[in-house]
Formats: sequence, C-alpha cells, structure tokens
Amino acid sequence: MIDPRTAVVEKRLAGVRRVIAVASAKGGVGKTFCTTAAGIALTRAGKTVGILDLDLQGASVHVFLGVTPGFPAEERGILPLPAGPGLSLMSAAAFSGERPLPLRGASVTDALRELLAVTRWGSLDVLLVDMPPGLGEEILDLARLVPRLETVVVSTPARVSVVVVERLLKLLRAMKVPVLGLIANMADSAGDAQGLASRAGVPFLGCVAVDPGLETRVGRPRDIAESPAMVGILAALRAAGLL
Repeated sequence: MIDPRTAVVEKRLAGVRRVIAVASAKGGVGKTFCTTAAGIALTRAGKTVGILDLDLQGASVHVFLGVTPGFPAEERGILPLPAGPGLSLMSAAAFSGERPLPLRGASVTDALRELLAVTRWGSLDVLLVDMPPGLGEEILDLARLVPRLETVVVSTPARVSVVVVERLLKLLRAMKVPVLGLIANMADSAGDAQGLASRAGVPFLGCVAVDPGLETRVGRPRDIAESPAMVGILAALRAAGLL
C-alpha cells in the first residue's frame, strides 16, 4: 500500500529551490555546527533558508540557534519555527521538547515522512537538512523521498573519521546522490580528508578551524557569525557554489 504522505512531500517542497543534506556517518565531527553556521551565513547573504533537523533522537540545531522548542503553529500544515531573519527551523524537538525520543526501525521512517509531509516551508532558496550520524533509515529514506537531494559531507582530518565517512561517500555514490563536496571540520590542516575527497572524486571544500570559544557562542547566532570557524564555512559555501 502506497503511503499518501509520499505524494504530499513533493508538494510541500515545491517552493524550495534546493534541498541539501549535511551528512557524516561519523558522530562528533561538528556536523550540526556546520549546518547551523551555513544557514546563518546564507541568510546574511540575503537568502531564505530553512533547516530541518533530522537527528530525531539527538536534535540540537535549536540549541545552536537559541530557539526554545514549542509546538509550531498550524495553518493547513505545520509552520516551521522562526529562527532569525530569513531563517526557519523544523525539528522533532518542537514536539518532544527535551524529553527523550527513542525510535527504531519503521518508527524512524514514519517520523521522517511525517515531518516532511506536514511542514509548510513556503518559498526557500535552500533547505538544509541536518542528518544524524550513521548509514541508517534517515539518509536512505530522505534520498528516496527527495529525488533531487544534494549533499555536503563533513569529516575531521582524523583517520578514524575519514575511514567511516568514506563508507558514506560510497553509499551516496551507489544511490546516485550528488555530493557538492567534503568539509574538513575542526581542522588546522586537511590531513587525510583531502585525500578522501580525491579518492571519492568529490570536491574538497576546505577546512573549518577549531573555535576554542564556540561553547560561549552556542545559542547566539550573531556570535556564531563572528566565530573564527565562520571563515571556513563561508569559503566552503563559495566552493560549493552556494554563495
């Protein structure tokens, strides 16, 4: 039986020019920061941006943006939460708050499909999707539900990260999902991350420096915009053709 929500997803995204997943099979590489910082940078460049936090069990984009989770407004669907000028956010945290949201298997697929089917994004230049770590249902389902999906992949220069992220790049290639490039995050030098990009045949988007004061910037988008790491984010966005 065909789930009717599948057809609705395309309609909900009709006004969105590009859908870009920020992904990494390895946890702890700063993927959510990269997603959030990219959203802030793009809106400061005059673009309208939405962020969909698909880390259903570890949603944290709202923490970076300083958005207090609350049940979103309804108007022939669910309206994303305002997160700043030109920036909106949809997250499982809007429904669960800071309560744990244990999901597995079909429940993950169902929650993902529901978020995509009910959220009214309106007109956006870019919808950024913050993916959870791993190679599970989220990336597989998103690629199936959004055939025009593009990706930016995040790694650190550390070998353990590179090894795991290489598996993701192989999966994306097998699924024929375009990769705009690879970012080496928390990196003073590219290390093996640049070699990984070369082996995978994807653009290397550069390094994003470690910001020792990042913790004090969390919840303050203006301060995040002034982070030393934002220099690398801006360069990566330009290299990916997004700025």
